[in-house]
Amino acid sequence: MEIATIKGDEVLLIYHPADESAEVGLQYKITELTEAHDGLVVQIISNDSLEYIGLQQEIIQRVLEERLAETIHHLDREYGLGQMRSLKIATAKIRKRIRAGNWESWDGWIPTRNVAIESVQAEELIGHVIPQTRFAMPFCAYNGTNIDLDGESLNMVNVITGVKGSGKSHTAKHFVLQLSQNRVPVIVFDVNGEYIQMPGAQVMRWGENFRPALDEMGHPMLQQMIRDVRPLPENSEAVFASRLPQIWRDRREYCRQRNQPFSIDITTLRNVTWGGGNYVQEAIDSRLETIQGMGFFHEYQGNQAQPLNLAGMYALAAGDTKNVGQPIIFDMRSLGSSSQRALVSAMNNVIKTICRDEASATGNGRFPFVFYEEAHFYISEDVIIDIITRGRHIGMGAFFVTNTPQELPRTVFRQLDNLFLLSLTHNDDIKNVSNSSFTDEETIRSFATRMPRHHALIIGNITRRYPLVVKVSPLPEHVPASGQTRSTWDRFGSKD
Repeated sequence: MEIATIKGDEVLLIYHPADESAEVGLQYKITELTEAHDGLVVQIISNDSLEYIGLQQEIIQRVLEERLAETIHHLDREYGLGQMRSLKIATAKIRKRIRAGNWESWDGWIPTRNVAIESVQAEELIGHVIPQTRFAMPFCAYNGTNIDLDGESLNMVNVITGVKGSGKSHTAKHFVLQLSQNRVPVIVFDVNGEYIQMPGAQVMRWGENFRPALDEMGHPMLQQMIRDVRPLPENSEAVFASRLPQIWRDRREYCRQRNQPFSIDITTLRNVTWGGGNYVQEAIDSRLETIQGMGFFHEYQGNQAQPLNLAGMYALAAGDTKNVGQPIIFDMRSLGSSSQRALVSAMNNVIKTICRDEASATGNGRFPFVFYEEAHFYISEDVIIDIITRGRHIGMGAFFVTNTPQELPRTVFRQLDNLFLLSLTHNDDIKNVSNSSFTDEETIRSFATRMPRHHALIIGNITRRYPLVVKVSPLPEHVPASGQTRSTWDRFGSKD
């Protein structure tokens, strides 16, 4: 392998495939022969056939020789020219400067052509780019060498993206497993039923086994739900929004005076006089009747069952010294888009409250990681931006799992802490992912369009911002690799 040219941060390397392997994603050290401790670390991003003077004439000659082989003897074909045709040229990006044996940020220095070029061994690469960890997450490998990813480096904003079938949910499930095993609370908003069979999962289906008490969820959830499911006219909305907090306070004081725990439900609200006239009263009552009929909230009156204990669910998700965490999975497949938006909006508010409680003097610091699968279906751009900006300050980590990254706001990628990139093919998706400050569009495009199944480019705090291509391990046998897919062909049975 020899240096052809170095321009900017690109190095062109000429090599013969019989002697060298220069697959996309591999690393090489280029060190001065006279000073072996100084040099560069480069990473291959593409391969091309070599072009040279006379190549076109040589190809034409070869085609003619094969065409006329039966009647005309081969023309002057030399062995060296045949070997020249096999040469390839690899494009590499400069990733690090080697100075006195240490890997540092590249400062523009380039070597002479009097160099030694050797591949970087897996152990050396991992030692330089993977931070030391107290909370290991072992589910991937580089060149056959297992890697323990650093759990603490996941804070706070992470994106897992790739086309359908590339293995993004497979990768996300590994993180759910590893975080839960490290007793980190995990909450997943699942639109495809991908996570419902995770070990120990607390699978919640709103309106079925998830009917939280309205007093625990808070009145903002009810307001948001009405806006999403059946919006009020403008005048009625104004009355409802202004009166609801006061009604909430009055009910709390009513319960306090009677030494009762605070409780409120839809029936209680339907018995309230809202003011504003009969039209407003009827408009609000009809919306409350609609919400009540959906069965999404616990009703105290005439109900002997206890309301769902969100605090208890969260405690199970956090685990303890004897038990790993049991992730909370919201299975949203049966919900319409408006109900999905209402649920996620309300739970985001609940999560913020949980984070504030966990940060208080009496809290335990058990801050959650929340997985949003295809967030653009049920969260507005403003809410996503709020999650990634305020989440850092309240302790909430987030994973956005999507096969259409162009639907996420660009701000997500500008404030990204870690990117897990599987195969991408759509030009707009690649451009949006390239808004990350970690690396350039050429690197993203090169890797995204060449990524084998269940391989991922990892870059961010978790790799000290070094773009590393890894193979993601198979999931444990008891964890399905994908969600359940139903097909009309199932009724005919399996193939022989």
